[in-house]
Amino acid sequence: MKKLFTSAVLALIISIHAGAQEKIYFDENWEKTTQSKMEFYRETEHKGKLTLIRDFYKNGKLQMEGLVSDATPGSEIYEGKITWYNADGKISSTGTFSGGTQVGPAKSFDEQGRVLEDLIYKADGTFTGTIYNYKNPEEMSYNNTVTTYETPDSFKSVVYDEDSKGIRYETVSDSKTGLFETKFYGEKGKYIGANSSGTSGDKVTVEYYQDPMKVSKIEKQNKDGIVTESVIYSKKGGILQEEKKNKKGGYQKTYDETGKQIGNLTFIYDKETEYYQPQDGEDYQFNYDFSGFTSIDVYKNGSVVLNKYFDEDGKLSSEQVLKDEITQEIRYYHPDGKPKGAVTYKDDMPYHGTLYEGLIEQHYKDGVLVYSKSLRLEGGLKTETKINADQTGYNSTVYDEKGAVAYTYSQPVEQESGFTAQIVQYAKGKAVNKAVVKDGVLQSGKLKYKSEYGFKELERNGKWVLVKIFNPEGKLLQESKILAETEETDLYSPLNTLITEADLQYEFYESL
Repeated sequence: MKKLFTSAVLALIISIHAGAQEKIYFDENWEKTTQSKMEFYRETEHKGKLTLIRDFYKNGKLQMEGLVSDATPGSEIYEGKITWYNADGKISSTGTFSGGTQVGPAKSFDEQGRVLEDLIYKADGTFTGTIYNYKNPEEMSYNNTVTTYETPDSFKSVVYDEDSKGIRYETVSDSKTGLFETKFYGEKGKYIGANSSGTSGDKVTVEYYQDPMKVSKIEKQNKDGIVTESVIYSKKGGILQEEKKNKKGGYQKTYDETGKQIGNLTFIYDKETEYYQPQDGEDYQFNYDFSGFTSIDVYKNGSVVLNKYFDEDGKLSSEQVLKDEITQEIRYYHPDGKPKGAVTYKDDMPYHGTLYEGLIEQHYKDGVLVYSKSLRLEGGLKTETKINADQTGYNSTVYDEKGAVAYTYSQPVEQESGFTAQIVQYAKGKAVNKAVVKDGVLQSGKLKYKSEYGFKELERNGKWVLVKIFNPEGKLLQESKILAETEETDLYSPLNTLITEADLQYEFYESL
């Protein structure tokens, strides 16, 4: 009897030990660590031939639980339903596995508990089911989207604002056949039209404003892909522009927010080129959200006679006058509408006045560039060039980010095949290097300038050019010597010795 009792107790102890929990500690990257450094920990418990894994956040809240046939950290083989939890204790996702392969139902949820995915996986990794995306203007997601995969190769996607049966568009696609169809709907779910592949009929494309979702543009194309009708709407629903074309010609009418017509453009159809040539009137080009204009092209007898350009705020920035499609004059304006400057053209080249192109300003007199400057994005002066008294050469100055002189150089008005100049380099207001360059080749002296690697230094030594490459912190990375008259074969090589005017104006952050 005593032996039987002892055996029973021993069996109980073994059973308890077999089911006992074991703890493993992990850092933030799920690498094994000590208890004092852990961010997660795991408890394991044997369940027959399987092992129950329960992972916890540092604070003791459950992070994951499920059965595995192999509990090796990082190489777990999941079996059955596995559940993951977020830090708030809510389920973040579930999945069903067999031998470590996801097979069967799977769901995921957002922080609000809304379903993101409700799928059924097959052993080959394909799935069917539904994927949800929710409207969140703070994260620039302005519509709800529900995408349902009826088969792994075909899906239906519905994009809508608040009501899935209201204003929306629906796309059905099959990757095997390559066929797709998008149907567009307006206010209260009114059907507008469709754009389908594999059809020879007319097609309709609709664009929408966001938050709230409203129709912004409806465009119709014929079987040849030519736009025959288009209407642009304001956010209030009024027509901003309408365009209609037929086999003879067409028209485009533009309106302001009050409905007043402000532009009218006629077209003539050219049968040979199958092109609608603007004939007379004003062609208003809207910006991306139809809140204003980027340009207005004025046509007369089939030719553009005036281009008007507007800034991001919709203010007139410049006017380009043309004759026989050749520029005659460009007039510039300040945002308040006051004249900023003008330049006349001769033989399609700037002749007299001031030309503005982005951050560059150029002054011309009788066809000669007499002064130019370029500015930095923040407004500081970057470069300045003046013609000398006898108009045979230019004297230029390059300024660094702090406004100090970095280089001065003189060059002839007429350049040959490359950059030719006499250069003086400055540091802390003092000349530190001088160099002579002809057709891009260093003839004498030394020059150091910024490059994509950090800095490059070139020095002429007899028939050689000594090259040194430094990182942005000034550490020497590479040095070599190259024959000065060697023809450059790789202009992108760090050992390229050809000097250009742009090298003196290079700033790494501006090349990104």
